[in-house]
Amino acid sequence: MDNVCTGFQLVEWIFPTINSCCAVHDLGGTDGNLLDCLQTVLPTWAWAPAGAAVAVMIAFRPVYNLGQRRGWWK
Repeated sequence: MDNVCTGFQLVEWIFPTINSCCAVHDLGGTDGNLLDCLQTVLPTWAWAPAGAAVAVMIAFRPVYNLGQRRGWWK
């Protein structure tokens, strides 16, 4: 897949299986879908950090959206 997990490239390098989760999310999947997918592809010990990462993503989404509108990110 050519999709890249925006902001989570390092994690994707460690856990390449998360790419499929990012692809579904980028195509309109909900944050809940993303978290459910991450729980299916990550080891159990990584669930809490994944949940925290999704929470941070949700919290900073307004900043990211503003950056996209201003052309800072694609």
